[in-house]
Amino acid sequence: MSRRVFFYDDLDVEARQNLHLAYGPVTKLGVADLAERECDQGRPNCFCGSIVPMPGGGYRLYYASIAAEGPSNMKLALAESEDGLRWTKPDLGQAEFNGRDTNWIIPEGFTPEQSMTQAQVILMPDGSWRMWFWWHGHGIGRVRYVAAESEDGIRWRPIDLDMPHIMHPSDLELGQNAWVAGLTEASSEDRFADQRTLDWTEAKRLRSNDANYVYYNERTRCFELYQVWLMPVEESSHRVTPHDNAPHVLRTIARRESPDGIAWSDPEMLIMADEHDPLHQEFYHMAVHREHDWAVGLLGHYRCWEQTMDLELCFSRDTHHWVRPLRGGWVPRGTIDEIGYMFIYPTNRFIDMGEKWLLLYNGGNTKHNRQLPEGVAEVRRAEMVAEAPKGRFAGLRPPERTIGRLTLKRFNQSAPAITVDADIRGRLQAELRDPYGRPLPGFELNSCIPVTGDSSRHLLTWEGGKTSAEYRYDVVALRIEIEDGVLYSVET
Repeated sequence: MSRRVFFYDDLDVEARQNLHLAYGPVTKLGVADLAERECDQGRPNCFCGSIVPMPGGGYRLYYASIAAEGPSNMKLALAESEDGLRWTKPDLGQAEFNGRDTNWIIPEGFTPEQSMTQAQVILMPDGSWRMWFWWHGHGIGRVRYVAAESEDGIRWRPIDLDMPHIMHPSDLELGQNAWVAGLTEASSEDRFADQRTLDWTEAKRLRSNDANYVYYNERTRCFELYQVWLMPVEESSHRVTPHDNAPHVLRTIARRESPDGIAWSDPEMLIMADEHDPLHQEFYHMAVHREHDWAVGLLGHYRCWEQTMDLELCFSRDTHHWVRPLRGGWVPRGTIDEIGYMFIYPTNRFIDMGEKWLLLYNGGNTKHNRQLPEGVAEVRRAEMVAEAPKGRFAGLRPPERTIGRLTLKRFNQSAPAITVDADIRGRLQAELRDPYGRPLPGFELNSCIPVTGDSSRHLLTWEGGKTSAEYRYDVVALRIEIEDGVLYSVET
């Protein structure tokens, strides 16, 4: 079986000169066709929602209906689509809004008056359904991540509401203090100390901010949770952002595993700001997409001082060790007159559109603290759509008027012939080498027919129409030169 080599890290690279990694093309398609209903309460939100491909075709979207004005009021809601582009919102018979049926999901034991949001939904291999959602029961001390199960993905049964599987620092088990004392000890104003059931250390182990994503790994038969881990920030660190809603915490990304989606492992720290980041860099969420041998993280790149939220792409070969070679926004937020001027928040996954990936996201023009930026007169937010070609999240390109050079480490060629995914306006040429780094006769760089144009499967050819086919299942190396173009991957 052939292997496609990407360049998100340099593990497969022997040497490279004059080549830097850059984001691939992404096209914003505007506002999504989500057929807004009155029961969306003026603010439908797909952030940390779930897109589920259905076995018979089509998709479900689990999103949140949020009151645009007045007291906080969040509901789980359902939309359906045949093509991933146009969505309808069916009545479910579980709750009414202004005397009319709605598409709200009200799990057993809950009432339509209670706030729930950010549903992570998985259709399991055996046909059963699992869901995790945030229950915002601040008035009764419950701010926790509730697990639920279902036979049809519409009617849900929570799994033990009194046993918090993961919880926010505002939960009674963590002392009812949202940001500071709840990270280390109970608040002195804790109203529910007599109702605690967990040992303090165990409660501390299970804490999380909201904005979580959950996936099921069929190979390991485990659930994977990508969560926000909150770290206290002292004034002396100079990282405090006084105008943020949580000025004394640092948001980082952690990972947990669970065989049943209820009992979770200790948090494994994945991503924290480092010396290459701005002083007030934080990370607000991370959805995870699988493509070829890679996990691609859709990382909430939060510039806390500026109050902007970008979608940064990061990469991992094993979901435990992540690299951040680009450190900036993938989908452009746009100019001051655009809806997504200040923030971009994604759903849990891309939609497969054949040769492209479709991304559904929540965009808006307010700061994270909900203030309007200078020059913005009114609040604008919407569910938005963007698309990107498969296999082209990022590629290597040379600076203008230079030639980039790349040498791959030795590999056993298993592809029928070597191809490259590249968009070349100038030229790309390659040299096939033996295991000792010597050019193979007839496959020298100057014998390579220059590659031009845009294709995901440029076939490397040399004079006389030769390809690398005669060296299939031999160990070879490959040197590439690029002038005015982008190389996304090599199929070996």
